[in-house]
Amino acid sequence: MELSDSDNSAPISARMSFTKSPKKVIRPRKLLQAGEQWLAEENFPLSLPNGEYEFLVERGPEFKVIRGGFTIESKAKDVVTVEVPRAVDMHAEGWYSGDHLSILQPTLLKRWQTADALDVAISVASNEPTSGVTRPKKPIAPETPDIEARGLQLTLNSQRVEWQHGAFLLHSDPSRLNNLSPQDKANEQPDAEERPTPESLPSKTDTAQVLQHLSKIKEDGHWIELLNSWQRDTPFLLATDQVRAVQILSEGNRPGSDAKIAFPKSNPGKFLEGKVPIVRGKERSFLDVFAPIPADDDIRFNNARGLGSLSEFLYWQMLEAGFRIAPTAGSCFDANNTNLGYNRVYAFAEEPPTPSTWMQYIQQGRTTVTNGPLLRTLVNGQPPGSVLASYRGQSISVDIAVSLTVREPVDYLDVVFNGKTIYSAKLEDHYKKGEFPPIEIEESGWMVVRVVTGHDQGYRLATTAPFYFEFDNQPRRSKAAVEFFEAWLSRSVDALKKDKEQTASMEPFLESTRRFWSDRLETCTAD
Repeated sequence: MELSDSDNSAPISARMSFTKSPKKVIRPRKLLQAGEQWLAEENFPLSLPNGEYEFLVERGPEFKVIRGGFTIESKAKDVVTVEVPRAVDMHAEGWYSGDHLSILQPTLLKRWQTADALDVAISVASNEPTSGVTRPKKPIAPETPDIEARGLQLTLNSQRVEWQHGAFLLHSDPSRLNNLSPQDKANEQPDAEERPTPESLPSKTDTAQVLQHLSKIKEDGHWIELLNSWQRDTPFLLATDQVRAVQILSEGNRPGSDAKIAFPKSNPGKFLEGKVPIVRGKERSFLDVFAPIPADDDIRFNNARGLGSLSEFLYWQMLEAGFRIAPTAGSCFDANNTNLGYNRVYAFAEEPPTPSTWMQYIQQGRTTVTNGPLLRTLVNGQPPGSVLASYRGQSISVDIAVSLTVREPVDYLDVVFNGKTIYSAKLEDHYKKGEFPPIEIEESGWMVVRVVTGHDQGYRLATTAPFYFEFDNQPRRSKAAVEFFEAWLSRSVDALKKDKEQTASMEPFLESTRRFWSDRLETCTAD
């Protein structure tokens, strides 16, 4: 069987599954496999019993899904060729794709990257067990197949730091040494051996150890990407001023349905007491929701879309509190029931990114995240992360240019400014109008453009990173949002007090974290 690109007939790889009447799933031997799908690489052989077969070919959201069938007869040696057409060329529009969480080893990861035309994949395999992907003893294809990649195949390594009450990726800045002079590089090496590195921090540790380590490496170009933002220690991590990104589509967002937050039948307290189920291979755990969500606000989060809605809501609170943090996405491939690149972050770049420039684009917030629609947005000709400035009394006219490619029905298209919807329309109604209504921005703040699909078994959406607006050089910082995080910190401290030993080790960080949020409250520019 052969798969080819319909544009140029070049051989490609993809994810593939097929069934035989009466819908019995066939699992070919000797092929890399993840769940019910397997890696179909160049010129892969099929040795199957006679019968009628149906197949499904998938190659990421930029290509169309192909369904078909064939018949196997006695002594047949036919070659079945399947062309996979492209739905959109994101590279041509300046957008490059990434998945910021996989626990598969880089050598195998590159092969799955090729199958989904994914440009960048971040592996945390150095400190994670692997379980989900079948690895044949004798692969039928070389580890770097000679196929049409349609992706940059950049594989980066980062450390996943995880403890009972928090989780994040710790990234290093690959450009740091590259920007030094030869003399500075020579001087840098001895110190680098003594200076703490991401790898020197155990993946299983406590909050005080994490915060102490972060304080030591703060000046060394390392930065944080939050994973499960609802957990207890988020206020402490934000106070380090090292958080540059947060995964609003993360390991809880999986094909079929998202993990549904488990709420008790009654919430006797002031805040919701939810737990988020996390599945990694055969292991299932529950993470407490420590964010201070009012108990009477359960309707928004107590449904199949609840986890996605919660992640987005908490991200918006960070923006309202004055943080300029980029949204990202990760699928936790090889430990989760998902495929590589199911949750994607796209970065806007004038030229193909390198490992160094990719991380720079992420930190600059030039991103859009998706687990479905492919949304490309410019505001006044600028990508997400841009700052549009003016002076009080001189409003900023907003010209929004949107391109959208979808596989499933989209419920609505939104423009959100400072957490409030200022434009919303059914997609078909919006395209009938042909343009956005006039939008004038008259105060500092942030704006995102997003589309949400009609998928009711999970939160399937695409959203831009913020576009920022500043008047008189005053960025927005909301008092209500800062007080939200102070309430969160108070809940965290109450939980800490149940462990006297941990409370003692956290004492220096408790004081500095309280001071961070107190100082932030005093500098708020909005209610």
